Amino acid sequence: MVFKKFGITRKLHQFFKKTRGLIERIGFSRIAIILVLVIIVRFDYKLNLWNTTTNVIAQDVNAFYAYLPSVFIYNDLTLGYLHDGANVGDQLVTWPKTTPEGKKVITASMGMSYLYFPFFLVSHVYAHLTGAAVTGYSPPYRFAIIFANVFFLALGLFYLRKLLLKYFSDFVTAIVLIILPLTTNMLWYIAVESGMSHVFSFALITVFVYLFDRWYEQPTFKDTFLIGMLAGLIALIRPTNILILLLFFLWNVKSWKEFIERVLFFLKKWPHVLLMIVAFFIFWIPQFMYWKLQTGQYLYYSYPDDQGFFFTNPQIWNNLFSWRKGWLLYTPVMIFALIGIPMLWKQVHKFFLPVLIFITVFIYVTSSWWDWWYGGGFGIRAYIDIYGVLAIPMAAFLTWAFAIKKLYYQLAIFTLFFLITARSTFHYFQYHYGACHWTSMTKESFFDSFWRVTPSEKFKDLIRDPDYELARKGIYKYEDEKK
Repeated sequence: MVFKKFGITRKLHQFFKKTRGLIERIGFSRIAIILVLVIIVRFDYKLNLWNTTTNVIAQDVNAFYAYLPSVFIYNDLTLGYLHDGANVGDQLVTWPKTTPEGKKVITASMGMSYLYFPFFLVSHVYAHLTGAAVTGYSPPYRFAIIFANVFFLALGLFYLRKLLLKYFSDFVTAIVLIILPLTTNMLWYIAVESGMSHVFSFALITVFVYLFDRWYEQPTFKDTFLIGMLAGLIALIRPTNILILLLFFLWNVKSWKEFIERVLFFLKKWPHVLLMIVAFFIFWIPQFMYWKLQTGQYLYYSYPDDQGFFFTNPQIWNNLFSWRKGWLLYTPVMIFALIGIPMLWKQVHKFFLPVLIFITVFIYVTSSWWDWWYGGGFGIRAYIDIYGVLAIPMAAFLTWAFAIKKLYYQLAIFTLFFLITARSTFHYFQYHYGACHWTSMTKESFFDSFWRVTPSEKFKDLIRDPDYELARKGIYKYEDEKK
């Protein structure tokens, strides 16, 4: 009675109606991107890693980044300014590979340095203007790496939204845009290890897929050039990601007959193919020149000689489910992306075969690397690169779930989805606070930490380091892993 007397019910109704109208005009998916970026910026501000730690430019990032300070600060790409174990500032610049002639070669290719460069340049000018240490490793340079990560995350989410909205609802798109960066192992490489290549590769691969999806509808020379250039950069950052070309070649191929037609299509479009090949090598030319300068070879394997692939002994089960680092064990929400692949058959049929083949080959190659757990890190981080592709079957799964007519089935599925997503997020906090080890988890330590955010007193006694020497030979002998 009181509510009716003062018109509160009517005002609430009007308020919710206006709010709903505003949300519909803006779009759930746009709001999702804004929400993600606000949360990530808040994470970054709270962690303040550019001022509180030297770990922003560390480990693998040292090698990705080394080209920039070597050229623009120390003016010496030959790394002659380094001595064994030498430090610049407070950090080791890189762990170079030494050739038989005694020359030092940066282990990583220069793909990531291309992406860091605009942000490095701004930080370099800022350091000069403000009197900060111009070493390439002081706080302005670390901030530049973190900012670059956020920029490429935003770029990836923006183009993922454009891609998904072509085939799925705005609401489903919004859910996927929230799940990928906030409930998977991607979050760690956004908020903490910002300099690693995975979020950057996620962005580039997502833009690549969006562009070639548009290119098949209407091939233009502009998109042709961009597609070739992006493919080259993606492969230069992480060579195994050249597998994304499988997705490109097979896109919308649904049968053997259509595969033959695709081959004929490329023959007919030979000027586009030629331009694509030329564009592919644009970013590779400086790399070839660097390798030639240091080694006398235009192509050079800069990783240690005892690190490679064992294609006859892929550790697929371990890679996906091992207690040590299994991707789906520590990022279980991505199970729904794999479940969604068969659902593409009816929903977006042109995606089914190319996505199925690409994901299968990617898992096989990823599992064949000698270090199938990919060093220290949160879960199998190599999969983060293709989350833009996996977003497609995940959207298909959610579309199927929302279409279920029986309410109790739908309720059961979404309850399971929520619990597994929550578990996936919980693993992030376990990893952050030490209840999940970066490389040495076992069945015993997993269940010891199951409900814990911080490690127990006996946690250290339950973990077990991998045997790297045996792994370099393709031998994996651990009691809790499939041999």
